[in-house]
Amino acid sequence: MFDLLAFTFTFAISALLCAIAILRPSLLMRQDHMISDLTARQAQHTRPTPRVGGVAIVVAVFTGGLLFADRFELDLVLALLSGAVVFLVGLREDIMRNVSPRMRLLAAFISASLAILLSGAQLPGLGIEAVDVVFQWAIVAIAITLLWSAGTCHALNLIDGLNGLASLYCVCAAGAICIIAGYTEDTDIQIVSGLLIAAVLGFFVFNWPLGRIFMGDAGAYGIGHILAWLGLILIARNPEISGFAILLVLFWPVCETLFSMIRRRLNKCATDQPDRLHFHHLVVRALPLIFNRGKRRIYDNSLATIVILPFLVSPILIGLLFWDHAVQAAIGLVFFIALFIVTYVISMNYFVSLRFRKGNSATSQSHGRRGWDAA
Repeated sequence: MFDLLAFTFTFAISALLCAIAILRPSLLMRQDHMISDLTARQAQHTRPTPRVGGVAIVVAVFTGGLLFADRFELDLVLALLSGAVVFLVGLREDIMRNVSPRMRLLAAFISASLAILLSGAQLPGLGIEAVDVVFQWAIVAIAITLLWSAGTCHALNLIDGLNGLASLYCVCAAGAICIIAGYTEDTDIQIVSGLLIAAVLGFFVFNWPLGRIFMGDAGAYGIGHILAWLGLILIARNPEISGFAILLVLFWPVCETLFSMIRRRLNKCATDQPDRLHFHHLVVRALPLIFNRGKRRIYDNSLATIVILPFLVSPILIGLLFWDHAVQAAIGLVFFIALFIVTYVISMNYFVSLRFRKGNSATSQSHGRRGWDAA
C-alpha cells in the first residue's frame, strides 16, 4: 500500500509541476524564446510551448525517491546523482538558449565519468564471450561505458520531437528494466524504474495529444542518464543479463541518433545541427500523402506517435524476452537495425515519388528530393 501511495504521489508531483509550468510559463521560460522555437528547423508545434516538462519529471523522481531512501544501494544512488551535471547544463539551455551542442555533449561525458568514478560500475561485457574479450582492457570498458551513458542522453533528446513519443518510450523502457530487475531481485532498480514511469505519466497527460508542454533538454538528458545507468548497474550486478538485451531496450533513440549521424555525414552536413529528416519527422510529413490531404493537420503530430509506437515497442519486447540469452538478443539487435534502415530508405523513396506523382506543383518537380527535405 505504501508503494502505491508513493508512486501516486510521484505522479501527482510531476503533473502539478507541469500544470504550473503551463499556467505560468514565464516562471522559467522567456516568451521570445518560446516564440523563436516555432521557427526552428525541427519544430513540429504551432504555438509557444514551455519546454521544462522534464524538470517536473526529474524533480518528481527525486522527491519520490526520498520516500524509499533506506532501500537504495549506494552504487545506484551515486550513479544517478552524477546526472545532475548534464541535467543542469540542459536546464540552462532550456532557459537561456546559450549552451552549444558540444558543451552539452561534454556535460554528458562528465556525468558519465562521475558515475563511473563514484559508483565503481562499468560495463563488464555484453554476454557473448568472443565479444567480451575486449572488455578485459579497462580503458576499452570505460570508453564503451562513457559512450553508452552520454549517447543515451543525447539519443533521448533527439526523439523528443513528437507529442508523447519520448515519454511513451521512457515508460516502455523503464517498464522493461523494472521487469528484468524483478527477475534478478534488484529491488532498488525496480523502485527507481517505477518512480520514473509514474513521473513520466504525470507529464504525458499534458504532452499528448495536445502538446501543452515539452520535455526539454534538461529532461531528455536527465532521464537519458537515469535509463542508461539503470541498465548499466543492472548488468554490472548480474552477469547473467545480456548487454545486447539492454541495448534492445535502448534501441529506438540510440539507433535513430547513430543513423542520423551517418546520414548527415553522407550528405556532407554537420552532425550536430538539427534537421527535419528523422524517422518521426518523416512519418508526420507522410500522413497527408497517405490520407490524400493537401496539407498537414494539427493532430498529425500526435497521430504519428501512434504510428511509430509498434516500431518503438518491438525491440523492447525482444530485449525483455531474451534478457538472459545474449546470442538471441544480439541477433534481434542486428535484425532491428537492418529493419530500421530498410524501412527508412524505402519510405523516403516511396513518399518522394508519391509527392511527384501527385503533381502538387512544378516547383516540387524541379527541386526533386530537395523539395521533400524542405517541406
